[in-house]
Amino acid sequence: MRTRVDRVLDDLGSAQAEVVRILASTRRPLCRADVAQVQPTLLNVLDQHRGFVQGVGLALDNGHLSDASRWMEWWRSEDDEPACFVRHHLDPEHNYFYDYVNKEWFALPQRTKRPTVTGPFVDFAGTNEHTITLAVPVVHDDEFVDVLGADVAVEGVERLLIESLRLRSPDTVLLNENNRVVASTSARWWSGTLLRGAPGVEWSEEVDLGGDLRWRLVAAHR
Repeated sequence: MRTRVDRVLDDLGSAQAEVVRILASTRRPLCRADVAQVQPTLLNVLDQHRGFVQGVGLALDNGHLSDASRWMEWWRSEDDEPACFVRHHLDPEHNYFYDYVNKEWFALPQRTKRPTVTGPFVDFAGTNEHTITLAVPVVHDDEFVDVLGADVAVEGVERLLIESLRLRSPDTVLLNENNRVVASTSARWWSGTLLRGAPGVEWSEEVDLGGDLRWRLVAAHR
């Protein structure tokens, strides 16, 4: 599973370099029509990871565009369906305003300038499913920092977890850095559930997945 996540982050890293190149050659100030030029780059990442990644997009920094205070160039595709643009409500006066700038998946890579994996969270602005987001910062010469992200449904993470741990304990749980369940191999542990306190004596030793992915596998004894 670590390998699969790393491949997505690597491809997002390559895509962010292409996004910087494309937008650097565009007139200033930028507008939404200019940002549309990155669509082929986003769709390429989506195509490379079909069956795992459900959505890929570029979220713009505050004030980066001349014709919108915020903008998300986000595309989504499930299974073999053609990719479609995901329209988010970015007007603060709208009942369903999506304040992505203050969401962890955007704020964390923008602040740390490092790739991040956040979640699980319910994607109320898109699929209404439990989701994790893999993201990388997109740093421009004009000091704006956008964020390039890829959404993965928890269902896909669970499927990968079960396949990779087929011969191990049926109660293996993937925890994020806040001890919240990302995915598990058992219906006993729901995505998003907070595992309160340290694992007790009935749990095996923790396995650090390492790198920027600050998650752990915790397996129950048979």
